[in-house]
Formats: sequence, C-alpha cells, structure tokens
Amino acid sequence: MQQYVGQTTTLNPQIKEAAIKYVRQMFRQAGDSDLIRVLKKESFKDIYKKMIVEPDEFLPKPRPAGVEPWVGPVPEGPRDFLKSKVVLPSLPQVLIEIQKVIKDPDSSAEDLAEVINKDPKLVAAILRLANSAMFNFRSEVDTPSRAIALLGFKQASSLALGTVSLSLFKRTADAQILKVEKFWKHSIACGIIAQEIAREAGYNDIEHFFVGGMLHDIGLYVEFESDRSLALEIYESARTNGISLYDAEINLLGFDHATLGGVIAEDWNFPKSLVLAAAGHNDPVLAKKEPDAGVIYVADFIARAMGFDVGLSPVLGVFDHEIYESFGLSAESFVYMIPEVRKQIDETFEILNPA
Repeated sequence: MQQYVGQTTTLNPQIKEAAIKYVRQMFRQAGDSDLIRVLKKESFKDIYKKMIVEPDEFLPKPRPAGVEPWVGPVPEGPRDFLKSKVVLPSLPQVLIEIQKVIKDPDSSAEDLAEVINKDPKLVAAILRLANSAMFNFRSEVDTPSRAIALLGFKQASSLALGTVSLSLFKRTADAQILKVEKFWKHSIACGIIAQEIAREAGYNDIEHFFVGGMLHDIGLYVEFESDRSLALEIYESARTNGISLYDAEINLLGFDHATLGGVIAEDWNFPKSLVLAAAGHNDPVLAKKEPDAGVIYVADFIARAMGFDVGLSPVLGVFDHEIYESFGLSAESFVYMIPEVRKQIDETFEILNPA
C-alpha cells in the first residue's frame, strides 16, 4: 500500500482499499517501472479524492433509454466506416484559411495575423494563451501580430490551427456517451504534457506537439458521436469486461479510434505532424519511428493516468516503456514536472473551455 500513498494514517481505510484496488485494475496491463510507480501514486490521489467527492462516478451506469443494441455491420476498415452514416464536423472558414496560409511558402506573418483577426474568439484565445504560464513572455502580448512575432510564424500558425480545430468538438445531442468536458480536458492535458515532454527531450517547435496532443482524439469524437448504439457497445464492452478502450474497439471494429483519426486528419489536409499524432498515439510501432506519434503516445497515457481521462474504460492499457525512455526522461524529472503541468492544464482549460 505504501507504494501508492506514503503516509496513510489520515485516510479512510475503506475508501483507501477501494482506491488501491481501482488503481491496480487501471495499471494491470502497463508493466512496471519507476515512471509507472510515480503514476500510480498520482492516480491513487486522484481516485481517492473522486471516491469522496464524486462517488457516483464509480457506480454502474444505467443503460440510456431509447438506445437500440448495435448490430453492425462491422466495417471493413476506417474508410468503410467513414462511408456509413458518419457526419464529420464542418470545417469553419477561418480554419480553411489558416491551412492555406500554412501551406503557402510565400505566406508571411502579416498574412497569418490577417486571418486570425477575422475571428474575435480566435484572437481572444491566442492572446490569452500567449499571456499564459505556458509561454511566460516577459511583456504583455496585446495583438496577434505581437504573438506571432514572439512565437514565430510556424509555431503561431500551429497554435491557431489547433485552437480553431478544438472548437469543432462540441455536443451534438443530449446524454451522449462521450462527455464533452472530459474530452476537452483530456485533449488539453495531453497537449500540455506532450509539449513538456518535447521540451525536456530537446525538440524544436514544441508548440506543434501541444497541438498534436489537443487534436489526437479526432477519431474518438467522430466514432462516439456518429453512432450512439456503437458508442454504447464499445463503452459497455470495456466496462463489463474490464478491458481497455483500445481492446474494446479492436474486438468490435477491427481498428481503433487512433487509426480512424489519422485517416480523418489526412482527409482534412492537416499537417503531417497532426496526422501522425492522431494515427500513432495507440500504435507503439509507429510511435517508435516518429517522434510526433511517440510523444503523443506517452502524453496520452500519462494524461489518463493523472486523472485526465475520458471516462470510457477502467483500464489504461498497454504501455511501451521503450518509447518513454527514448526521450531521455526519468521518472524523477516527471515528478518535478507534475505541479507545473497541472497548473498549465487548469489555466489552458479555462482559456479554451467550450462553455
């Protein structure tokens, strides 16, 4: 028990035992390492607190009324799935214009500022992000042009693309299986953690890792919003059988939301880094080859372990420790990173919160 909590004398014994049991279930496929032991401690603190303040989260959920059982047919692959009754979010005009600016080799900072200035919500979000603890610029950033000058064209365009894209993921109906606030917070947490991993690993252009983290679950959103019966079948399979979301998807569909997300990101003409982030965050083979996939693979797992999950499975799934170790990071370095990461996640969520 000490591996989870250290000093335990003030904890409620029954809740403590329940939390320890829950954490063991979460990590049962993750193996063992210094990092996993650190994450277990973080998970225990989060789960113990939730069991006190949100006990209903751990109770069996009744099946939503009016949802018919899913009967397929099983798609032949992600492309076949997208040909069915899937309705993709509409890309806003400002996103299309940002993509054009990014792809045009003759585009300038002024061109990007002009596009950003067309959308007041985007202007506000970019300025608040630029003035947040994420960047810690010495002077106040009061215009998009100033933000672009400080961030650089490449980083600023990625940030604008990610900020607008995240706004695509909104609630389309009541009582859906995927809770939009959990989805947003997980996406932002993954982005923040990915950026910090990239920073510690010595990568350049770390903002695009932040954006990759924010948008890595495109496929999950589309999968769960497109078919309530399928979404409920995946959710109940994971919960009832005590398996990971990935395993539930593979069992039912033959592919997972990461593969689906990579196809969608490619079809949307997103930069290659975002395609890899979406496609590779559940794929250790791709994650070992491509840093854009590898960083998000690790960040996604850590975000869920810290309590920033989407609430669809009690099991985190398999974790390839070689990918984390390839970035030259230690568990100790992550311990020091945790408080600042949590602060940045909360601040960024307040800035980008869809509500």
